[in-house]
Amino acid sequence: MLRFLVFFIFAYLFFLLLNLYIAWRRRQRNLDSRQRGKEPEPMVLDPQCQSYVPKGSALYRGGHYFCSEECARLYLAS
Repeated sequence: MLRFLVFFIFAYLFFLLLNLYIAWRRRQRNLDSRQRGKEPEPMVLDPQCQSYVPKGSALYRGGHYFCSEECARLYLAS
């Protein structure tokens, strides 16, 4: 009877550790796939203040990309 109880405890612990390992591997795989899917957004140079801005949030005026309306206004006025 004691052997059966010890065997049951070890089997249960093995099952718990196996489930934890499988869950950890799934999380790692999901994190890897999310990171692989993201492409870095290209950066563009603002000719007025010489700062780099993500292209998606930059303003396109007069054939150039700017970080703000103020930089665009100052650059295009000169």
